Amino acid sequence: MAAKGVLPAAYQTPCRDQSGPGAFVPFGVAKACRFRHPRVFRHGESKRKHSTFTAQRVKTKAEGDSSKPGSEEPSSSPATLSGESKSDMQLPREVIQQLRDVVFGFDTFYVTSVENYQANGVLFKGNLRGRSPAEAYARTAKRFQTVMGDDYQLYFLEDQQNKPVAVVLRKDATQELTPALPEGVLAALFAAGTVVTTLNTFGLPLLDPSKLDLNPSTVTAALPGTLAFFALLGVHEGGHRWAASRRGVQLSLPFFIPAGLGLLGSFGSITRFKSTLPNRQTLLEVAAAGPAAGAAASLACLLLGLGLSAAGLGGIEVEPSAFEDSLLVGILGKLFLGGQLAGKQSLSLNPLTLAGWAGLVVNALNTIPLGELDGGRIAFAMWGRRAASRIGVVSTLLLGLTGIVDELALYWVLLVLFLQRGPLVPQQEELSEPSKELTPLAVGLLFLPLLILLPLPFGLNSSPAVGSVF
Repeated sequence: MAAKGVLPAAYQTPCRDQSGPGAFVPFGVAKACRFRHPRVFRHGESKRKHSTFTAQRVKTKAEGDSSKPGSEEPSSSPATLSGESKSDMQLPREVIQQLRDVVFGFDTFYVTSVENYQANGVLFKGNLRGRSPAEAYARTAKRFQTVMGDDYQLYFLEDQQNKPVAVVLRKDATQELTPALPEGVLAALFAAGTVVTTLNTFGLPLLDPSKLDLNPSTVTAALPGTLAFFALLGVHEGGHRWAASRRGVQLSLPFFIPAGLGLLGSFGSITRFKSTLPNRQTLLEVAAAGPAAGAAASLACLLLGLGLSAAGLGGIEVEPSAFEDSLLVGILGKLFLGGQLAGKQSLSLNPLTLAGWAGLVVNALNTIPLGELDGGRIAFAMWGRRAASRIGVVSTLLLGLTGIVDELALYWVLLVLFLQRGPLVPQQEELSEPSKELTPLAVGLLFLPLLILLPLPFGLNSSPAVGSVF
């Protein structure tokens, strides 16, 4: 599952260059730009800093600031407009002043400077006040609703220096472009393609007309594995939707991505967030629920299939060496099937074995910490946007290098780069860390790709002796 949206670029840095005042450059390019650090006034600073601050306020008043004429008392949240003239600001000057005086303040977010943000927003730099970011945001958002109504959205984010910033954007700035086809039609087309590739995987060669045999026995033989695999995809998607409904988050329809590689009939689904998430805790809950449920159901299906295979209830011929492609599946295969894996050209496996195995691979691929994958969202929720971005770069490089020798890794990294590279949709308040209760689950899910996608380090014949459980 993944979500796309327009990200308030709080992690971008203002760069004064040929592109004009207030222009922004992407994360990573900003280091090459010279940018201005706003002067922050705090209690206890020297008289020199206080004098400088007062001089700036007097200068601002002379240029038409909304402070009362003849008064040198600072407002409850004084700020300078960083290099922007009255006509340059993307919100009316009186609205910005009202935000500073009424919405922000000493008890929530003390504003020190104001800058334009993207094409239709304003960024406020300053100091976060209060006992916690969540409390400060709640109080600020309540005042913000009174002043700005429903047309604008307030965000508490971090900039490149890990400093808190407040961003005000129009709500339509984070809405995606309307697709050429209705969402339901697109979802149905993707699902139909996934049905074809999954049936092809389980023995009905719809992608190879020269081998296609539509007699009832062939179709019937392909149905158990296909239905089981789709059920596992449904469990994954249902986990996301259950968590989202608990938090009042709206999701789009799932777009299942056809695969047709090896035992994979699908790469899983892409699902968009249709509403803004309140915080990183909510993001973690929704992102982790899908792969947690999907991986658990897939493992149960794999164990059941291995048990039936060991009892002689097979159906699909597989080379025993295939078990060497996965660390966890190889160990379980050796445990259940024992000597059946050695010295044979083929092995008859129950369709549930392949369905569970494929389900584990899908969940492992989606928990790689990269872009808008579930793993990318989990990493962002756990450690913040900047850390998740760095982890994503490392994951991309590793997948790219693996793709030189592995077809699945190549297809997956290309798919992610084209469809799910991000950036992640922002939460209303991104400063608060999630609770520690979900940390073991989140870390475990991030390790799932290593258990499923890494090959068995020793051959089936040379592995430590493990007898069959049957």
